Amino acid sequence: MRMQKNIFVVALAASALLAACTATAPTEAAAPDAEPSGPPPGAAGKLSPDMVGNVSPVPAFMGQGEHLGKRWMIHIRSEGQMRHSVELIWTKEHLRREGTLLYRGTPGPSHGAPIALDGTLDSAAGKQTIRVEIATEACTDAAGARYPQRVKITLQGETGMNGCGELAVY
Repeated sequence: MRMQKNIFVVALAASALLAACTATAPTEAAAPDAEPSGPPPGAAGKLSPDMVGNVSPVPAFMGQGEHLGKRWMIHIRSEGQMRHSVELIWTKEHLRREGTLLYRGTPGPSHGAPIALDGTLDSAAGKQTIRVEIATEACTDAAGARYPQRVKITLQGETGMNGCGELAVY
């Protein structure tokens, strides 16, 4: 019984704290000709003017595929200022290359157009150029798993690699 009473007291205190944190002070009504404050309705997820040229349309991406009988995975993470870290991993060979990608296009590419990132990977022979194109189109991998994006990777001196993945969105 005592334990139930303690749980009740903790729950009551948490509820009061939550109510205090979410309470808002009454505000004065804005004049009819006043500029609206904050983003317009439906603007969530859109770039503000100060973000243009600084925020990539690729905050993060994870993809996979098979090329010449070898399974691969790619991980891309935005580091800001249109710069991305990239890891390309061949799973059976335990081969991993890391590098940098840059997005040089305009934020919010046209609907249906692939997002292209160019850069370099570090390899035993030195820097190897890489181009990654991510298209928003349904993709089904060899195992039958479905993904919202298709990815194409072109490495210097090698044929293109195609696969599926998921792009993080704002």
